[in-house]
Amino acid sequence: MNDETLSTAPKPFVFVLMPFNEDFDDIYKIGIKEAAKEVGAYAERVDEQIFNEGILERIFNQISKADVIVADMTGRNPNVFYEVGYAHALRKIVLLLTQKADDIPFDLKHKQHIIYGNGGSKIQSLRSELTPRLNWAISESRRKREVDYSKIISIFIIDTSNFKLTEIPENCLSKPIPVIGSLGYRFNFQLHNNSLQEIPSITHMYLFTDSHDFEPGSLATHEKLKRVYNPNISDKTPKKYRIPTIIPSIPADAVETFDVYFKGLTMNNIENYKLRIHVSNNYYDFPFQVFCYTNTIK
Repeated sequence: MNDETLSTAPKPFVFVLMPFNEDFDDIYKIGIKEAAKEVGAYAERVDEQIFNEGILERIFNQISKADVIVADMTGRNPNVFYEVGYAHALRKIVLLLTQKADDIPFDLKHKQHIIYGNGGSKIQSLRSELTPRLNWAISESRRKREVDYSKIISIFIIDTSNFKLTEIPENCLSKPIPVIGSLGYRFNFQLHNNSLQEIPSITHMYLFTDSHDFEPGSLATHEKLKRVYNPNISDKTPKKYRIPTIIPSIPADAVETFDVYFKGLTMNNIENYKLRIHVSNNYYDFPFQVFCYTNTIK
């Protein structure tokens, strides 16, 4: 059994734009679909799909969802041209095909395109040229989807000694670790989405500390944070606690807040902390220090 059979990851989706004409059937089935299959993707045209919405709405929907667009410009079909323009507006990777170079408009000639001719070997020519282009396009599409959320997420905490918001920079590579004044009982965090795109749901958050064992919990749920194993015992904050809070997807330019309740901070002592949030397939660390001005409940 090969790796492709064992994989549970969804295959890349190649959406094909071309005239609905029987002259293009073999080009589509033997050329494009087989090339997609060779690189572990699947290709579809809208006329193969079952849907309830209008056809133009469906095409727009599939262009938006596709990893790569393949468009046959042969014959300068106005519908194909219109759909290609929409795909480019969404900044999709579009691989253009044609049997004649003149069918590619002047302002698109600098885009990726394949001239596969109109002779008897045109389908084999198309397939051999399209396969490596698809392989590249799928890799590039995946790379573009990998968002560095540290660039669009800001974490703030309320300094309860003066009730001001203090930003906690991610990893603090170029800035000093902020020191937060605390009067005890809780940390109040604010998570800001600074971008024009939605941040996926955050289901896993952790609080790391170097302090003695304490009993933290969530004010919202009254659940205690669960101590979990941290294999990195050389970390400055070796004690790891799971925060029992789930943050739903955060719209563009929105803010979410959550509280962490705790017991056991030591008065007039600086302690090290780190908030870790998992977003998509990555995680981001926000280290900070806390200076407690008064004894919290033991």
